[in-house]
This record gives sequence, structure tokens and C-alpha cells, in this order.
Amino acid sequence: MVPSIDEVEEYFQSLERFLANSLAAASPDLPNIREAAHRLWVDISRFGPPGLSSFPDIHVPGLGAFEVPPPPPPPPLPRTLIEKTGGWIIEHPWKSSGMAVTALGAGLLAGYTTFRMTHAHKRRVRSTTVTPEKRQVVVVLGGDHPLGLPLIVELEQKGYIVITSVSTPEAVGSIESKGHGYVRALILDPNEPGTIPIFLRSLASTLSRRFPITAAGDPYAATPYHPLLHSIISLLTLPIPSIHTAPTPIEQLSLRSTYLPHLLSTHFAPLQALQALLPLLRADAQRARDRKSIIVCLPAADARVGLPFGGVSAMSAAATLRALDVLRREVAVAQGMNSIRIVAVDVGVVGETPVSDLANPRAMVDWTPSEKATYGPAFTALGETSMGQSRRPEDISVLINSIVGVVSAGTKTTTASKTICGIRIGVVYERIKDWIRGDRFAVGAGAGTYTFASFLPSMLLDGLLSLPHILVGVRNWLLPVPVAQPRTVPKVAPSVPSSTAVSVYLQPSASAPLTASKSPLAPRPSASEAAAPAFEQTEPLSEPEDISGRETGSEADLESNYGDGDASRWKVAG
Repeated sequence: MVPSIDEVEEYFQSLERFLANSLAAASPDLPNIREAAHRLWVDISRFGPPGLSSFPDIHVPGLGAFEVPPPPPPPPLPRTLIEKTGGWIIEHPWKSSGMAVTALGAGLLAGYTTFRMTHAHKRRVRSTTVTPEKRQVVVVLGGDHPLGLPLIVELEQKGYIVITSVSTPEAVGSIESKGHGYVRALILDPNEPGTIPIFLRSLASTLSRRFPITAAGDPYAATPYHPLLHSIISLLTLPIPSIHTAPTPIEQLSLRSTYLPHLLSTHFAPLQALQALLPLLRADAQRARDRKSIIVCLPAADARVGLPFGGVSAMSAAATLRALDVLRREVAVAQGMNSIRIVAVDVGVVGETPVSDLANPRAMVDWTPSEKATYGPAFTALGETSMGQSRRPEDISVLINSIVGVVSAGTKTTTASKTICGIRIGVVYERIKDWIRGDRFAVGAGAGTYTFASFLPSMLLDGLLSLPHILVGVRNWLLPVPVAQPRTVPKVAPSVPSSTAVSVYLQPSASAPLTASKSPLAPRPSASEAAAPAFEQTEPLSEPEDISGRETGSEADLESNYGDGDASRWKVAG
């Protein structure tokens, strides 16, 4: 049987595979034999007879498709970190040199700074132990204020001589006993202007004596370390709760008996003391060439906003604040006073929580019936909401640290002692913070809120301040039982007693002034007499009254501001 073409091709393929497998199994080192033969021929051509050099090269033919390729080379080992770093340094010589020089310089600088600061501190401690004299004097006006004693103790611990003013002789010994010989208390009663010259003479005498005051020997002995006035801190401008600061509407406010004493003690007395101390502060500023300061503490709510029924303290704080602004601008353009800094501190709720007089049920006892009816609901609403008195008070150390930072230019605060690698980062931070907040800053709970509110438009601010009254009114409207309101003003006032009559005689001419006559012994009527109505018929307070046909108010309204000199409030005799 004749095979087909496919069978013949299949046969030759199997024969080819058989021969290839047989050859590969019989001569596994055939490529090495070829190389050995080629090397032998090259050696014979180089070292053999000269005639053999012209022979052509003999190459052992390969196996072609049947030749086995050599194995691939192994992969290179991964480079270590040191090898990579060395390669990068070789590739970037300039960068590596710059980094090395920078690291070396920073290390030398840090080491030198640490060494220098350590030895400077040792020298400072040694010099302090040898000459413990203090020269910088801080005058604190109002040392018997609740915030005065902690501030005085802290200033003495920071290395200052503190001369403070107190209003009573009993407070002198109690304050000086808390110090260590560098605290001197002098009498200055802000309610008695005659004590201001006495205080100034005592201050001049104190500046010429030797400190500490507990040292033995002549207190006025000559010493090369003459005390210099460094800073003035006023706490007299920060009023404490008293009868003069009780909340009351301006309509009911007695200008002579209530506002004038408060203005004298919180505005006139501090400014008069500052006037007398400015020449001494200017002279010491030119002599010492360091930064001086005048720090005045003001209530934040009164200086920034001015709350309802708080006109007494708000008007005094506004007057003092404007005086400080004018003084700051005068100092800026004056000769030789560029180193004096005028700082206003808005103080919020600090230390013990103050008691709100708005919640006092007897706060409206002296009010007339018409004033109670007009201002009573709003006053009661403010008393219920407390107008920020429920805030958690700020720790007193925050205020003291801020004042010490201004006095020492940021070098003696609690943050100033922090260092990193021998560098005083705390001082840099205090300087930046002092530069940002400027010559007026707020400290205490609520002070930041009033500062922000002072930048709001007046319409929006007035709406926010009246919000407690609105909310309480809505609550009272929703109650099932209406809230008792004060009695309204009757139409006709009761007859005026002869002992309290005040008559005003109208001249025939319209341009002639009014002349008034009143008895100097006229007593102020009691609340029961003033509130006695003649008729029970009343009109709503919201409707306008016709003043041409009847009187504008009751006799109690007439007598509420008796003696203030306002003739427009006197009752016209019919």
C-alpha cells in the first residue's frame, strides 16, 4: 500500500525529533567543545609558526535551530540605604555640600546659644545675689480694690517696687503686711479730693527713701540706686458695686447725689492723679530710656456698649475712655514722651461672681408710680435674665498676667519663660500678641462679647439689648394668669401740701425767663404720700397725653429729682 503525503510528512517530523533528542542527549557539552576548538586555533595562530597567521579563522559551525541558548544572568541585588545616599550625593554634589554646611552651622549656633544662656543665667543670679536693689516703681491707684491685692503681690514677686493708694488708714497695714518690704501704701480717698495733694507729697517722699522698707538703718540714706517711676495702673476707674452704681433709669437718676460722687471718684480723682504723675513719668522715661506705661482698667460692659439702667457707670467710663484716647494722641506727638504707652483694659467678669442689683426686689422702692409703670417691666425682665451676670467668672490670674505683660513689655509673664533650644520663644510670642491686640484689649468673661457687640450697627445692637424684655413679655402674654403690673399714674395729682409747694411764676412776656421759688426746708415726700391717687380713672400709657389741659405727671414725678436744678420738672402751680 502506497503511503499518503501526510503520513510521509509525519514520518519525517518524528524522525527529526528523534535525531534532535538523540544528538542533545549524546553531546550536552557541544557548545563548550566548539569554543575549546576555536580557542585552540587562536592560540596556534598567535604562538605557532608565522605562516599560520595568514590562515583564515576556523569556526566550528553551530547547530543552528538545535543550539541551546545560554541561561540569563541573575538579577542584581537591591541597593541599601547607604548606597542610595552615596549615589545621590555623587549625583548632586552642590546640594549635598549646602545641606552639610547648613546642618553644621545650626548645630554650632544651638550649642553656642545654650552655653551662652546658661552662663548668662548664672551671671544674672550671681549679680542679683550681690546687688539686690530694685529701681522700677509701679504706682497702683486703688490698692484696696478686690483686684488690687493679688496684683500688688504679683508685681512685687516680679521684681518691682509697688506704691499703692488706699482710701482708709486701716488698709495701709493690711496691704503692707502682705509684701516683703517692697510695698508701700499711701492714703488717697477718691471721694475726698483734698487727699490727692497729700498723696502726691507722700509719693515724692517715698521715692526718695531706701527699699526695702523693713531694712534697718536710716530709710533716707543716700543710695546709688534711685527708684524710677516705671508704670501707673489705675483700678479706681473700675467701680465696685455700691449705692451709686445701682441700676436706675436716667430719668430717675439724681445727678447731684448719685452721679456726681461716682464721677468724682472714678473719673476726676484718677485723672487728677495722672496729671500730677505725668511729669515724673516723663522725666524718668528720658532718664532710663525704657518702655513706660499707663494702664487704666475699665468695666467692659460700660466702656464698650452701655447697658440699660447702667447710665451712672457707663457715662463715667465713656468720659474716662475718651480722655485716654486724647492723652494717647497727645503723647504720640509730644517731645520726649514716645516711650510712654497709654493702655485701656476692658475688664469683664473676673474673680468672684458679682451680685446683680437688678434682681433686688427693693431696687424700685424710690421710683415714682409713673416710672414703675414705664420702666418696671423692662427692669424686671433684665433682672430675670441677669444681663450676663450668670457667666462663669474668669480666673483673676489671667487679668494679672495681662497687666504684668504690659508693664514688663512681655518679659515677665508666665509664657515668657518658655524656651526651645535655648531660644526664648515665649518672649517672641508675647511681643507678637501685644502688637496684635494694641493699646486696648479685653480680659475676663463677657469682655470679648461686648467688644464684638460694640462693632455692630446701633440698630442691631439696640435690638439685641432689648431682646430680654421682648422674651419676657411674650412669656407673660402666654401665661394663663396675667402678671401683676405696677399701678398707673392717675389723671389728676393730689393736692400739694403747703410745706412742699413749689411755685413758678410766668412773666407777661413770652421771652422772659421763668423764676422759681421753693422752700429750702421742703422735705421729700414718702413713697406712700407720693403714690396716693386722687382718682382711679386712668388712661393707657401708650396713648399720647394732651399736656395743654392737665398736668404731665404726679407730685411724685415732680419730687423724684428734687434738688437737681432742673426747672423743667417743677410743678406749675395752677
